[in-house]
Amino acid sequence: MSLPSIEVEKIAPIATQKALFTGKAKLMTVDAELRLRQICLLAHDLEWTSGVLSAAFDAPVVFRDSRMAAGGNLTNTHIRLGDSFLETVCPSDSAWANSTTQTRLLDRNGDCGYMAIVQVPDIAVASKSMSIQGSGTGIVAGNWNLCEGAPGSGLTGVKSGPYELGTSLTKEPDMVSGVNVQFHPRDFGTLAEIQENWPGQDQFPQNTGTYYPAGNQWQTDVESRPHGGVTTGFAAVEIACADVDPAEICLRWSNGLGGGCSLLPDDPTSLQLADFQTMRFVESSDGRTGVVGVDLWQAHGSKKFESLEICGVRWKVVPYPG
Repeated sequence: MSLPSIEVEKIAPIATQKALFTGKAKLMTVDAELRLRQICLLAHDLEWTSGVLSAAFDAPVVFRDSRMAAGGNLTNTHIRLGDSFLETVCPSDSAWANSTTQTRLLDRNGDCGYMAIVQVPDIAVASKSMSIQGSGTGIVAGNWNLCEGAPGSGLTGVKSGPYELGTSLTKEPDMVSGVNVQFHPRDFGTLAEIQENWPGQDQFPQNTGTYYPAGNQWQTDVESRPHGGVTTGFAAVEIACADVDPAEICLRWSNGLGGGCSLLPDDPTSLQLADFQTMRFVESSDGRTGVVGVDLWQAHGSKKFESLEICGVRWKVVPYPG
């Protein structure tokens, strides 16, 4: 089935890079800002899970979202993995009492992968193109954030509000800003989120720009410790699909993210993002869906492990191909 596409109102800058697959190097065009920036996990025990992840990946918790906790249903932690972030969320006692989406998912799957978050170069364009894929459900959640200051200066006085589809990110001097928009799992194989943050999201590989989901103080130790002893960031995410062909889900992501990404030749179930990152889509083998695997770029000299399973997700350390 062919999926609808939209006219792209703004063409993002293109960076050309090599993509490695089937033992050959070929040229593909991908936008340098289109990156897998965060993976979110769902767990029964926040502190235990965060402790295991920190120990496994030699990376500390850098942020807990007090605004999320104030909502009463979820608490979270963020761990920085180089230029990427690993979030764990946990339902509160009141969430369990009231039966929320997260508690029902934990009842069904146990601790599991919850969400894949991709950084985009233009939230106005990407939010519209993502919203029409699959069932065309549109946005299931979205917010803008705006705060005086600079990357690393904190979020005192931050203002937030609901995001309106197709609205551009506010970019003003002496301000930090960000937008996050989420889309339904039935359309993308997992809860899907796209992000645009300003300024500095184009800084790689040692990023100290704005990234709202992890707060605005994680940047302070990037220069002294760019990454932990295990990984420099995400290499790939594997998403298990049910009821919809993995190639169809992959095409929806491709159409939704737009011209800045590329389907891998000879593999309609894999999508190429920037810096050799890939998104892989597979059939569910055990009834679980969503994020089931994550590959991590190996830090120089790291041999701590090759593969392990934490929070229902298989983690594999792979060498960077560059």
